[in-house]
Amino acid sequence: MLLQRTRAEQVVPVYRAFAERYPEAEFLAREKPADLLGVIGSLGLHWRVPLMIKMAERIRTVGSPPDRLDDLVELPGVGPYAASAYLSLHRGKRAVIVDANVVRCLGRVFGFATGPETRRKAWLLALADRLTPRRNYRDYNYAVLDLAMKVCVGKPKCAECPLAKRLCVYAAKTGAIRTTDYAQRSERSPRRR
Repeated sequence: MLLQRTRAEQVVPVYRAFAERYPEAEFLAREKPADLLGVIGSLGLHWRVPLMIKMAERIRTVGSPPDRLDDLVELPGVGPYAASAYLSLHRGKRAVIVDANVVRCLGRVFGFATGPETRRKAWLLALADRLTPRRNYRDYNYAVLDLAMKVCVGKPKCAECPLAKRLCVYAAKTGAIRTTDYAQRSERSPRRR
């Protein structure tokens, strides 16, 4: 929840202080909003404070965070991205992680236009699901998140991208790679792709 609309570099020191002060949901569930705001307020988005306390209260009631996507998104302040990230990265369960950065990256690689609502489209979620492996999904999700956050940024660093030379439509169209390389790949038979 701390990562919502906030860069990871900003969250890390705040998260450390948060985790030290609230090692269990029961500590957070008993917290006063003003005190929690003192811990996470530097991140902005103060609307998170009451949601985090309500979420902790609910988790305290049931004993532990749910381990199913449908149950996690029922918690206050938890959406599909946070629930999927929690399951995949912390609970060892296959989950498809899609945020605005991942959508931008997929749009560039596959050559489709993206917008604010693209991440909610059924076809995009189906594509992301198909790309997410059945095994090693945790490594894949970390890799995609890192690629989207560090390389395939607003002003992409195609020269650093492992996908640009042979797999990325955007890099080919913008000239970030030699078009002959992309043309050779495109001319291969579908069976060889």
